[in-house]
Amino acid sequence: MSTTTIAPTTPENISSIADELLEQAISSDKSIEVKNMTVSFKTAKGVYTAVKDISLSVNKGEIITLIGHSGCGKSTLMGTISGMVKPTSGEVIANGKKVTAPGPDRGIVFQNYSLLPWLTVYKNIYVAVDSALSDKTTAEKVALVETNLKMVNLWEHKDKLPGQLSGGMKQRVAIARAFSINPKILLLDEPFGALDALTKSSMHVELLKLWNMDHREKTIVMVTHDIEEAIFLSDRVVVMNNGPAATIKEIVDVPLPRPRNKKDIVHDPVYMTIHDKLLNLLIDKFSIDD
Repeated sequence: MSTTTIAPTTPENISSIADELLEQAISSDKSIEVKNMTVSFKTAKGVYTAVKDISLSVNKGEIITLIGHSGCGKSTLMGTISGMVKPTSGEVIANGKKVTAPGPDRGIVFQNYSLLPWLTVYKNIYVAVDSALSDKTTAEKVALVETNLKMVNLWEHKDKLPGQLSGGMKQRVAIARAFSINPKILLLDEPFGALDALTKSSMHVELLKLWNMDHREKTIVMVTHDIEEAIFLSDRVVVMNNGPAATIKEIVDVPLPRPRNKKDIVHDPVYMTIHDKLLNLLIDKFSIDD
């Protein structure tokens, strides 16, 4: 007859169990974990390393932005989270699973909208919903499309083709499409870079409205070159070093309370301090005399 030996309870055992439970709790709050990740590409001139030894944790429901000069690996890092770029070493965990390919749990919005020009606004969104959420009924899919088009104030334009829309309207379609498939993580790769200042400002508010309607449960990672945009939208700003072999230079917290009003926060001393810090991290020279 076999017997089972039970380890005696000791302060060391209790401490070990507590540490394990704490680690599990912390891990469950993480939406994205980038662990010692390096991405290299083979070129005609040899191996080019875009980013090197990147480690980054993003909490569920957090909005972070990636900023830095062109070629610093922002889009490469974004690509590894989406699954479109495979790390050379290290790994990316999204929603508790190792990222090996793109998936419907990670929605993407690009700068160029990526709308199908031969389909109407309505059908551009319905096709995405139909493909990503095949388990839902037709009525449920129709309801999702209608709800999200109304959220971005485009229901009256549902029968128009993309060529009949302004740049801001096209971007709203792209964002509505991304929200319609209800991804846990939303990736935005310079989505407002081609828009004029007023339209861009309006899109910032639209994005935050959608995020609030989702009870701030959706995690958002955005690539931008715009410091003001980064501060207004973000909980944290990730500043990248110049490439090649780019790394994270510094992560800057944005402790401004939400909801934020653009007219008010620009005069907030905290906003101005963050703005100056990011400017100093990004710009080495400030005049022709330097």
